[in-house]
Amino acid sequence: MAEEETSKLHKDRNKILMQHAEQSFTEALDEINASLKSEKNHSKKLALLSAKSWVLRNKLYVSLHDPYIYTLNEIENTDVFDDIDDEDQTAIDNLFDDEAPEKMVEVTILKSTTVNGKKLVKDTILEVTEENANKLVDDGKAKISEAEEPEKG
Repeated sequence: MAEEETSKLHKDRNKILMQHAEQSFTEALDEINASLKSEKNHSKKLALLSAKSWVLRNKLYVSLHDPYIYTLNEIENTDVFDDIDDEDQTAIDNLFDDEAPEKMVEVTILKSTTVNGKKLVKDTILEVTEENANKLVDDGKAKISEAEEPEKG
């Protein structure tokens, strides 16, 4: 029973903190204090107090250890703001892919063909994805270049 209350309290606290994620510590504390004054529901009041405690604790930590953090969601090592979508991602954020790049394979075209809308003539050497390379080889339209073939030992 106590664990259920704690998890519900943490969920409620995190909802409150999410509403103030883009605010400074002072702004968030001011709004939480204003909500505390007007709130009559005891469980919501408890969640507000928990949020206030979280903000105060992290404000103190940041002022001592990392004075360059200005908003709540900049705090590291917390799972409170994991659900925030990065709607405002910039081009810089997209420079580094999270996924591993697709493996490319060098092939030599044996018969004139079209790959991804591009006409390729016989004896053209190019890099294609491993999937496309396998399809071209299976269709008899290309062969994997000698440098790319795995050594047989």
